[in-house]
Amino acid sequence: MNILQIIFGIFGGLAIFLYGVHLLSSNIQRVAGEKLRKLLEKLTNNRLKAAGVGALTTAIVQSSSLTIVTLIGLINAGLLSLEQGIGVMLGAEIGTTLTAQIIAFEIGSFYLPIIAIGFFLTFFTKKRKWKYIGQTILGFGLIFLGMATMSAGVSPLKTEPFFINLLASFGKTPFFGVIAGAIFTALVQSSSATTGLVIAMGIENVITLPAAIALIFGANIGTCITGQIASIGSNLSSKRLTMAQLLINIIGVSLFFIFLSPFARLISLTSMNLPRQIANAHMFFNIAVTLIMLPFVGILVFIVKKIIRGEEIKVERGVKFLDERTLNMPAIAIKQAEKEIERMGNIALSALKDSIKAFRTNNTKLIEIVDRKENLVDELDDAIEIYLTKITQKELSKSQSKRVAALIHAISDIERVSDHAHNISEMAQRKITEKLRFSKKAMEELNELFDKTKESFVKAMVVLIKKDKKMTKKVFELETEIDVLTEQFEYNDSQRLKTRKCNPRASVIFVDLLRSLERISDHANNIARSTTMGF
Repeated sequence: MNILQIIFGIFGGLAIFLYGVHLLSSNIQRVAGEKLRKLLEKLTNNRLKAAGVGALTTAIVQSSSLTIVTLIGLINAGLLSLEQGIGVMLGAEIGTTLTAQIIAFEIGSFYLPIIAIGFFLTFFTKKRKWKYIGQTILGFGLIFLGMATMSAGVSPLKTEPFFINLLASFGKTPFFGVIAGAIFTALVQSSSATTGLVIAMGIENVITLPAAIALIFGANIGTCITGQIASIGSNLSSKRLTMAQLLINIIGVSLFFIFLSPFARLISLTSMNLPRQIANAHMFFNIAVTLIMLPFVGILVFIVKKIIRGEEIKVERGVKFLDERTLNMPAIAIKQAEKEIERMGNIALSALKDSIKAFRTNNTKLIEIVDRKENLVDELDDAIEIYLTKITQKELSKSQSKRVAALIHAISDIERVSDHAHNISEMAQRKITEKLRFSKKAMEELNELFDKTKESFVKAMVVLIKKDKKMTKKVFELETEIDVLTEQFEYNDSQRLKTRKCNPRASVIFVDLLRSLERISDHANNIARSTTMGF
């Protein structure tokens, strides 16, 4: 027996298989990923609906890991709650079984024309959409080619005593099979790869059904490593989601492990074909675990909150005052828009205050809060702009038209203020990461500019909401004062650099801060000017 040939066959086939899965999932994501993401965002608190969407999404993108990583992103952005995320994740456990069902088909040489079709569409079509579809088809073909290559690599092991005894031990002592499946899956970061390899062994009849099931159980635990890695640096809810995934799979495997032999006998009745039996075991296990765990999501949330302690950051999302039904009454619609803009301005102001405090105190939690608030301001900017545009399509008086125009102009400036607040929070993160120290004089200068910038924006919002013309003059004066101070403080910083009283890296952040603060005052000035004097 040629050991190298077997190793190259198995791992070469595995590499082709994984690349096929990558092509398939990445190109489906390009074609339909945004729609799937929006579908996930619109979930309600209905657990069955969440699980259904999770199953559908994972079945389409052919990757439970991709679904989990997407969920982490949505939870980080505050678009999904932990409860919703767990519901979707449970559904993803079902959706991922479609891969095993597909690869259980022994399609022989049919993968060659599939690869040919995919290759032709990828390299000989000009439209981007058809190229993505071609790469998706190519991915399917490569999955089957990888399976065939792995099967050929595994085939000689049918007569190898050591391998036969090893797999027999997995059947007699399934615990070792679970451990092996978990370790292998954690290393390759794909439960589909483990499932594919096990089914390839099934095709060559080098493994028994109980041993295969033990490896599949281990794969379900090992696949949690991707989520654990993705959650590093994420917020509390995301870490709790990946912990919930790990707990669900450990609990599920523990429950079925006790009844592995009866479960294997039951599965053997579903088909005469061993590869199909393995795929069915994978599917029935995941469906059963999801159905068992779905009613206990609340308890699961309670447990993971006890394991991973801490206070969650909550930012109230979505619009509060905009109502499409008031559009036919422009005067009321404009008032509602003003309320929403005032709320948007308050969120931007609180983001600015939090970013400044984060810089002063090195509070990393505040940096995360600023990120959430900046995302919310972006959402409100889009929603309010659409609403105001709809108002302009109604019959408006001259004063109403001018007011709507001023509001549209103002929301753009408010959104830019939140962007600069986010920039300041990133500078705070750099200051913390690089362990930079600022001189007492530099901090005094920054604090003076921090306070004047906040005052400028607060007064600009008063001008916008209350139409206070007297306050406009103060905003203009502050903008001029901030410009002068910015120029003076930049000069002071250059002098500190010359005398080596300042760290060059701290100097870069110092100057970037000055410019961000100066631009915020510019936007405050724009708000005041457009409100009281036009554009």
